[in-house]
Amino acid sequence: MNHLDDLAQIAEELQKAGVDACHEFLYGPRGCQEGLDVGDDFFPLWELILPENQEAFERHDFAAIKARRGPNWSLVPRAQGG
Repeated sequence: MNHLDDLAQIAEELQKAGVDACHEFLYGPRGCQEGLDVGDDFFPLWELILPENQEAFERHDFAAIKARRGPNWSLVPRAQGG
């Protein structure tokens, strides 16, 4: 699952592995964010492709990805967030 170009397919694979996941688009004032809903959390694509999250993503360890979020975490990617 290294290739994150088809999040719908990845969500299906996660579901088969027993993960409560679905492919989603969130729309807001700054545009649209594509990502995965996992349980009660949304993980935008930009966050999933960060090098520091690759190992956790491969393990389906979304709690580890979420734990890396800082106190000022936002759906807006760092480069766009200022």
